[in-house]
Amino acid sequence: MPSTIKSISPFYDHDSATPPPFPTMLTDQLELFGKASRSKSSGLLADEVLPPAHTLSSKKVHVSEVPAQSQKSTLAPEFVVASKTPAAWFGTPYPKRAPSQARSESTSTPSTSSDKEEAVSSDNDLTSSIQSELKVPKPPGEPGRPGRGGYTLETALNWNRKVYSKFKKYMHALIDEHLDTKKCLSAQDPALLKVVCQKAVDKFPDLEVYSNYWPVNDMIMMRLKYTSSRARRRESELAASKGKKIKTTVRNFFSLEQLVADRRRYDIESL
Repeated sequence: MPSTIKSISPFYDHDSATPPPFPTMLTDQLELFGKASRSKSSGLLADEVLPPAHTLSSKKVHVSEVPAQSQKSTLAPEFVVASKTPAAWFGTPYPKRAPSQARSESTSTPSTSSDKEEAVSSDNDLTSSIQSELKVPKPPGEPGRPGRGGYTLETALNWNRKVYSKFKKYMHALIDEHLDTKKCLSAQDPALLKVVCQKAVDKFPDLEVYSNYWPVNDMIMMRLKYTSSRARRRESELAASKGKKIKTTVRNFFSLEQLVADRRRYDIESL
């Protein structure tokens, strides 16, 4: 069937009672399930009143078509914007926990007996170190040699003369009883040195305020230095005296032989 072309005037005659012809539109702009009407212009998404930009992330846009029975006939489908408040969209009934706190709680382990023992030992070491720092330190130099960079034990202690004499006498008795007085301090048995030191501290409790009980060690060193040197001197004297006796005996022996020989020679001559 041949189609006829009808020309449409570009101008609308207001005096005419007939409405202007319906303009040509695309299929997607037509209401497929409703009646097209020219009383309402087609709506565009750009003409919609949109919320501020900072709230767009919390809104969800649903593009849906309102059923034909419940909507008015339009030339284009309507866009319905369904919005949710941020609290309803992202909300949760449980409060969030700080990451650092959660990480620390997840990595924390219950304390064991070994951890407690280490803590106790560290506390003991700290206490002992503090106590050692508060004790009286040993003076520089060697005891008994004040003229050669050392010091005098009695002057360093600054005790009462009677107390110092009692301490010295008691230490000499302990050294003569438990240690080898013929040897120096480095050659002594460590166990015996510990016994002497413990007995001295028990007798004189004031020695605990001195670092490493240096008055006891000084007294032991000076006493053993004297006794060992005296023992070596006696041994050398004994060796020297023995040598003299041997020389005297040999000399006397040769003198006796010489006397016998002279006597024989005299007898022979007299004959």
